[in-house]
Amino acid sequence: MKIYADTMRGYRDGVPRLLDICDEMGIEASFFFGMGSEGGRSPLSKIMGEGREIVASAPGILRDAYRRGQDCGIYGWNPMEWRSRLDRMKDTTLEADIKRAIEYFARRTGARPNGFAAPGCRVNYMSLRIQDDMRFKYCSDTFGFYPYLPQLSWKVFSTPQVPATLPPVEINLRKKNESSARELMAELADTLPRGLSVLPMNAAALNEPELYSPIYEFLLRVRENGVKFMSLRSVAASVDPDTLSECEIIFTKAFGMSNEVATQSAE
Repeated sequence: MKIYADTMRGYRDGVPRLLDICDEMGIEASFFFGMGSEGGRSPLSKIMGEGREIVASAPGILRDAYRRGQDCGIYGWNPMEWRSRLDRMKDTTLEADIKRAIEYFARRTGARPNGFAAPGCRVNYMSLRIQDDMRFKYCSDTFGFYPYLPQLSWKVFSTPQVPATLPPVEINLRKKNESSARELMAELADTLPRGLSVLPMNAAALNEPELYSPIYEFLLRVRENGVKFMSLRSVAASVDPDTLSECEIIFTKAFGMSNEVATQSAE
């Protein structure tokens, strides 16, 4: 499970609910935290009250996730700005933001983050290069099929990608009532393919009353079906980087998403 918190509601309400579910069911998951503001740097964002920093609003939640033994990483500094302006951001700004997120995470937990997940599954040459420089154990920036080494603009980067292999829960359940959401999630639980499945989910999905029960029941059903939950950290540790395939990153509108996202190309 790849869980990301990029809003105040998702972080303050959704993450604690998910941590309790993980404890109850013995689930090892990966949590990615937007370390800065849920808005951007623009004056409009600040006027609309979107300038508050997500983790700083309740740093104990991040510490709690880390102390409970969950795999913890970062989801950029300002996730909204990354999604909307990545290709227009200066290289120095991008590098400074990633370093700032790492340093803030380390101050709150006493450890470096294990991994990085690109907001909106958006990457470019510079973001991948900086991730290499920061020596993350893995990144989960893309959709795809299996762990690989990413290639972009003829360069192969050294940080393994553990891609999401399934549509995001919030995309799958968009505009679904509780009954149809329960039916869809039950079908997904019973049709998971053998091998690695990485399910991405915005923590804010747990705040929706009509989605909480279908997601909870899905996790119960998956566990009853004998599926083993592993963090992305554990997946990355189980593979030999020297034997990973080198796969090009392409950009496509996957799973009905409105914007193009980074996707592992088929070999």
